Amino acid sequence: MYLAHWNLADPPFQNIADPRFAYLSDQHQEGLARLIYLVKSRKLGGALIGAYGVGKSMILELLARSDLDGSRFAQFDTPPGGAEGLIRQILTAVGVEPAADTPTAALAALRAAATQARGGFTHTTLAIDEAQMIRDTESVELLHRLTNFRVPGGANRPDQPAFTLILSGYLAPDHPALQDRALRQRLTTIWTLAPLDAAQTAEYVALRMRAAGGDIWVFEDDAIAALAGASGGIPRLINNICDVALMNGFSLKAPRITRELMAQAIAEACPPTGDRAPLTAPHA
Repeated sequence: MYLAHWNLADPPFQNIADPRFAYLSDQHQEGLARLIYLVKSRKLGGALIGAYGVGKSMILELLARSDLDGSRFAQFDTPPGGAEGLIRQILTAVGVEPAADTPTAALAALRAAATQARGGFTHTTLAIDEAQMIRDTESVELLHRLTNFRVPGGANRPDQPAFTLILSGYLAPDHPALQDRALRQRLTTIWTLAPLDAAQTAEYVALRMRAAGGDIWVFEDDAIAALAGASGGIPRLINNICDVALMNGFSLKAPRITRELMAQAIAEACPPTGDRAPLTAPHA
């Protein structure tokens, strides 16, 4: 509704993983680089950790579009149903039909497909989003077992892991996947995305406005300062607030987003502080 008023070609603050609007701070660039290294080196796994809305899905989208040296990329949210739901989602992602209805048989079908010398199975990156929902012991054990699968090599190359696991989510240090010693040892890198600081928040808003064809100076400096404080530097919240601010500014035919307009948008769009507390686990 407000695109013409702000001279925009596209909505700049949609909460979708669109690479055109990707803002990559140093920590985002390093996190992406580490995940690419995991896959291209055929490591067993890693984890991408961060608060809700901090930009993990964008990193996974950029990873999917990267040169992964022939690794098939499969991304999906953690399904309901515990280990049974998880193994069936993995089978669907790699195109393997389960031989029977039990999780044990489904896992056997996956192993057979991955380890047959002439099966044509290629290394696969399994990016499991919303991994904080993996809480049961059976699912953690399943992930551990997947890291043991090997694709047979040839005369001039050795066997290699069938899968690289990437767990993405709001994973606290006491999460079962990180507490399980066997699985944790297979996660070569655990990278934490922190919220944006005030300067990065301003850069983020400017990049999105520019990518949408608009004027990067639409938001006044004191409006950006209020946005940085209220959002806690969480991109999803920044998007929500800025979208409301642009709508309200359009409704009032305002030429710019002032601090007053931003305050109104914050009151409408920003959840209580407790819902946006950042995760502060260290980089590893």
